[in-house]
Amino acid sequence: MAATQKKVIVIDSKSVFTKILEDAGSKHVLVEFFATWCGPCAMIGPRLEQLANEYSTRLIILKIDVDENEELALQYDVTGMPTFVIIKNGVTLIQFVGSNPEKIVSVVEKYVGKVEDNKPGKPSSATGTASVSAPAANRGSSN
Repeated sequence: MAATQKKVIVIDSKSVFTKILEDAGSKHVLVEFFATWCGPCAMIGPRLEQLANEYSTRLIILKIDVDENEELALQYDVTGMPTFVIIKNGVTLIQFVGSNPEKIVSVVEKYVGKVEDNKPGKPSSATGTASVSAPAANRGSSN
């Protein structure tokens, strides 16, 4: 049952939002301001769930319904939807509007890193191989 649990958190009040930001520590927080009547907002939902799973150790993803949380929408000057904000340590790093999945991934990679950087113990492909094989090759060489 835990495997099917959604990782994107829907915020229902400013106090919950503030608490999550405080508890985030050094994690980045991606906030989507959306509306239930916004078609592009609904279309980007599955991609946000995927990002939440891929970046679970480094990124918290929140959704805020602007019609239910007008105070937060005003605080972040939301004028179009979906509006995305990346916050770290209580500071807004970037804010942008639009539902282009490639742009969202690109911005997340810029601020949080690539998905493969998230996998512990994964050696980097080029440097790991070169540093191991070069000394072995030099040992067997007569030059």
